[in-house]
Amino acid sequence: MTESGEGKSSKITSILSISHEKDVDGVGAAAIVWRYAKSKGLDFNVDLADYGSFERVFTVVASQRDTLIIITDLGMDENHLALVIAGLEKAIGHGCRLVWLDHHQWSKRSIKAIQSLGNKPILRVNHDFCAAEIAFKVLMPRDEICAEIALVAHDTDFNLRELDSANALADALSVIRFHAITHKLDMTDALIPLLTSLAKGGVAEVWDGESKRFKDRLLDDQVRNYRKERMKKMKRALKNHCDQMIHGRLVRVVQIPTGVTTTDLGTFVADEENLVVDGQRMPVADLFLALSPGGMLGFRRGTERVLCDQAARLFNGGGHPYAAGGSYGDYEDFQAACDDIFHSLTENREWVTE
Repeated sequence: MTESGEGKSSKITSILSISHEKDVDGVGAAAIVWRYAKSKGLDFNVDLADYGSFERVFTVVASQRDTLIIITDLGMDENHLALVIAGLEKAIGHGCRLVWLDHHQWSKRSIKAIQSLGNKPILRVNHDFCAAEIAFKVLMPRDEICAEIALVAHDTDFNLRELDSANALADALSVIRFHAITHKLDMTDALIPLLTSLAKGGVAEVWDGESKRFKDRLLDDQVRNYRKERMKKMKRALKNHCDQMIHGRLVRVVQIPTGVTTTDLGTFVADEENLVVDGQRMPVADLFLALSPGGMLGFRRGTERVLCDQAARLFNGGGHPYAAGGSYGDYEDFQAACDDIFHSLTENREWVTE
């Protein structure tokens, strides 16, 4: 595979996969890139990252040579645009090529910056699919294992919750991530076994669909225990919720407990059967916000009368109309933080649909 870059001919010898570490979509997309690398006989390296680690990731990118850099399930972090472009320019100067496959919202400025890079970068942004689906369609469209990974990723990323295997993988990922965070382990190292298994044999490599158990008994036990504890935590957290009607929409804020993801809590509060506090049943909120003790915000919607991405932009975030993330910042008093969040939402109507 010979490519030209910056006036000289270079041969791509390896693939560096950079993907989101927090969900099945990111890990699944990286698994598809792994299969693509093997199909081309190229060395494969991976860095599973989050938005807060762009500086570290693109410092590594800048040192690459003769590498195909494939980024999946990560939108452009506008705060680090200059750093990202600088790192990519150095890599391209060393004979690298770039493929960026994503489904998040991109600004025109960021799109132009990527497309202006040398060596013909490929940027595919499509909001109708998850990142694993885009990677499947672009890289491995005839590979059955990649098709299955993309299907599972779609179920989790669009919060359909229709596939047992998708729910199981999402919970396994949470178990592994929370363990790594608690013990201060490298996240990529912690997730490599799961990623590798998916890449080698698909979902069937880790999950037995007939018995509905993980093939790794320890992981299966950990996930079952995690599910029990998670349910208890979410029920306790819901008791301390804050509600307010804003622009005719019910907004609910809940402080998310440690060891529970925004997706988990968002799914829980979207089910009327779970919304019973002190014997009283509550309605499903139009807009739901999960506020972490560290000040991060997760947005989910209970109806199509709100846009999560527009609400998240009020808190330096973004995402999709149905799911987004942002940052409130450090706080001490949960009720005071809720009042402040409600005030910000009151001052703006762009997150409300007619």
